[in-house]
Amino acid sequence: MTELELNKEYTYQQICKILNWELKAGNSKKAQIKEIESAFEFYHPENKKTHKPKKSYIFTKKIRNLVEPSIVNSAGNNRKNIQPMIDYLQTKVNPDDNDWYSFTDWYCEKLDLMNKYFCNAVYLEAETIIELCKKEGISDENLYKEYVSTAKSELKNLFLKSLNYLQKKNQISYQDSYMFFYQLGKRSKGFVISDCVNDLIIQNETVICNDMNEEYHINAKMKGRQLLRIIYSNEKYTNELKKSSIAMLMSDTEAIKLLNKELSVQQETYIPDCGSICAKRPLISYYRGISISDIREITDKDTKVLALEITNSIRQRSRKTLYKHYHMYIKPSDLLKIEKKLFRYFDENFTDEKYFNSLTDDDSEINELFDAKQKATVNTDYDECGEMNSIDYSIEEILDMPFME
Repeated sequence: MTELELNKEYTYQQICKILNWELKAGNSKKAQIKEIESAFEFYHPENKKTHKPKKSYIFTKKIRNLVEPSIVNSAGNNRKNIQPMIDYLQTKVNPDDNDWYSFTDWYCEKLDLMNKYFCNAVYLEAETIIELCKKEGISDENLYKEYVSTAKSELKNLFLKSLNYLQKKNQISYQDSYMFFYQLGKRSKGFVISDCVNDLIIQNETVICNDMNEEYHINAKMKGRQLLRIIYSNEKYTNELKKSSIAMLMSDTEAIKLLNKELSVQQETYIPDCGSICAKRPLISYYRGISISDIREITDKDTKVLALEITNSIRQRSRKTLYKHYHMYIKPSDLLKIEKKLFRYFDENFTDEKYFNSLTDDDSEINELFDAKQKATVNTDYDECGEMNSIDYSIEEILDMPFME
């Protein structure tokens, strides 16, 4: 790589040309500039006309060799936010356990980060949720549902990013796949675990979500699987999505062939004539999960310290999301009760100066904060029944709902 000369003026474009880097924009450009500025001591020369510093550089001392930003800022190197989860996985995952688990099983049983019943109760009937919240002293049932869903989404992202990093570093092997249930007999169910139709599932759900949005006008600002979060908050929509998704899979002969091929490998006693997925033995449901087949580095760090660090990160991220998107006043005591019941490891001394630092219901400063937010929210969306829509999530943040997990 050609060297940049000291005491010579360079523009960003000139630097990229010399280093044979592609000119970037946005965050990619910022990453390049950050790498350049950290590798040299420099100053910005003065514009002789305006007497203000120019954006160009004059390097006075080389600190280290430059490394291409695409490498520096990849998931393999920029791991500050995921390091606690990386360490936690290396203390909690059993190297000999390569079984498949749903995301909820990972969060609640294998990693022991969340209370399983409290986590799953958001999918129960309204009366049951009301009774649960009453028992726990939570006055806002909608906040309970939104917070748990948001926290699971944040934890899911952290979990997958950490697994992806470890796999890239050849420190772990994992498979992201679905478990498919089908009607094996009148009273029995069969199942097969596979990732062979992952892409097809995404395609099908995208089509169904768009069709439902066109028919029911669910949300004008969203499309495709971005609508899943809202669809799963409505029983009618959920049932229609389930029915349509299974119907599309069953009508795809190639997909069924692939699943039956997987069945023949996974089931030692598999007999095509009486054990295959077909019209007589149709698919019933499917949900997503993870199996870790190998972990090559085990650490002995304090699991409680790591779990608290992970939990505090999830709490802060979840609060931030709720503050931005929840259309109702958040009662601080409700928030704290939900967090305390949801997380296995709870930091009593956790503070969040930006979002809900003072958790008291008579905190006038918190009230003013939410009054200001409410006034600033001018484009609140409502569904066809006049109810406020749920939080808008990107596809990466969509949760593993009952049907999906």
